[in-house]
Amino acid sequence: MKKILCSVLSFSMASAIWAEKISVAVNPGEAFKNRAPQIAVWVEDSNGAFIDTLFVTKKASANKWIGSPKGGRPESLPDWYKAKGQNPDGKISADDLDATSSATPKKGIVINKNFSMEKGCSYVFKCQVNQSFDYNDFYTKENSGVDGQPAVLYEGWILSDGSEKEIQLKMKSKGDFLTTADKIIESIYVAVK
Repeated sequence: MKKILCSVLSFSMASAIWAEKISVAVNPGEAFKNRAPQIAVWVEDSNGAFIDTLFVTKKASANKWIGSPKGGRPESLPDWYKAKGQNPDGKISADDLDATSSATPKKGIVINKNFSMEKGCSYVFKCQVNQSFDYNDFYTKENSGVDGQPAVLYEGWILSDGSEKEIQLKMKSKGDFLTTADKIIESIYVAVK
């Protein structure tokens, strides 16, 4: 019902859509420097439909891995690949990529972008992170391939109401056997101005 309401609002009140200034700060945790992590930050609507990628690291965007299996590394950022509707076994073309991609920064990431939001609609901001060779006693080289510990997903919701706000994304997926994967990122904040 909310999706229908948002669609009706967008059709009847085109002036209710405006470009907000979005700022995302991904602050590194204690395990960030162990090995350059793969990171994707994206936005979905309240029904889980993909809207836009705000940032993705270069290796993940190109699906170009040193010494990777023939099928690539779909487990590196599985939720982003799925949300994007991209086959993680194939290279993402520059035309399909709608975001900034770069090598993993050494000291975290700050993303600033204009983003069109519709008043009264909710947006879900997501961030997924993964490090290669992140093994522990449970996720060993023998049973978990190149990645070791699985990718960790963070998310937070913003209701667009025209006011300034800031949210902290919370870890959504946390397995019982993570020892360092949940320490790659210390915090992620999204600010709307």
